[in-house]
Amino acid sequence: MKNEVIISIFMVFGLLAVGGTPALSAEKDAEKMEMKRLLPLKVGSHESDRKDQFYDRKTTFRYMDGAAELYRSYGFKLLLVRRYLKTGHPPIIVELFDMGSPEDSFGVFSFETEGEDLGAGQGSDYGGGLLRFWKGKFFANIYAEQETPSTKQDVLEIGRAIANSIKHEGQKPKLIHYLPKEDFVERSVRYFHHHQGLNYQYFVSHENILRLGERTHAVFALYSLSETKIKTFLLLIQYPTQKLAKEAFQSFVKIYMPESTSSRVIQTENGRWTSAQFYQEYIIVVFDAPSKEKAEKLMEATKKKFEGRQ
Repeated sequence: MKNEVIISIFMVFGLLAVGGTPALSAEKDAEKMEMKRLLPLKVGSHESDRKDQFYDRKTTFRYMDGAAELYRSYGFKLLLVRRYLKTGHPPIIVELFDMGSPEDSFGVFSFETEGEDLGAGQGSDYGGGLLRFWKGKFFANIYAEQETPSTKQDVLEIGRAIANSIKHEGQKPKLIHYLPKEDFVERSVRYFHHHQGLNYQYFVSHENILRLGERTHAVFALYSLSETKIKTFLLLIQYPTQKLAKEAFQSFVKIYMPESTSSRVIQTENGRWTSAQFYQEYIIVVFDAPSKEKAEKLMEATKKKFEGRQ
């Protein structure tokens, strides 16, 4: 699995854990019962070992150490871990996360989608014996303790059973609707809140020059421009207010593209082009366009999507 790279990125920052109160404790107990009901005790020949474990934002480090920061960078609330057993087969592990919202469930799923979509939930990804899927506010990892010839079939059977028990679907982040469709690589979309999420996809700066945080929403997508096949990237960020967006834009321009003119288009050291614009409470950035004209074309197409939805 590819957790090592994810861990190395997210070990560098920590988020504040949420404390508990009696009211929150009762709410958490109800959430635990709901999550237990979503996981069948038996799927085919696999049965639960009935030793479920729960982890919240404060305790999840005990289970996954540095990788917990990935989930905590979204709205993660609660994790249920269950083992399924079958005679003569390695145990199957299910990690079911309540991410707090469908948007953040999709966000964690979108963080890395390089495998095969097996049709589980609202989107799935399979590779290296690991099945990942999202549906509604829930995200799941399903894998065998040892990979065998039957692993793919086993994890898919369990994954689909769990996905079918989750009755409520959810919407993807609204920002995705602003992505122009021409040359768009759909499974490349990434949704996140913090600048570490951006740097994992495309390194911009060690400093948080775009002022990303819990209250910001960002999508990042790949465009394979048909004439050149050069990979061009589009970043959209939504801020809580226009004032905060303007301040973040000024910070980005000052540090990342200080030599740009009023058009905010520059040629970078790799010979590609970067374009940035501030629009209401949004920032739009095009990275690595093959020409100034291509950067401006993608920028204008994005602005039209915004204007068409206002």
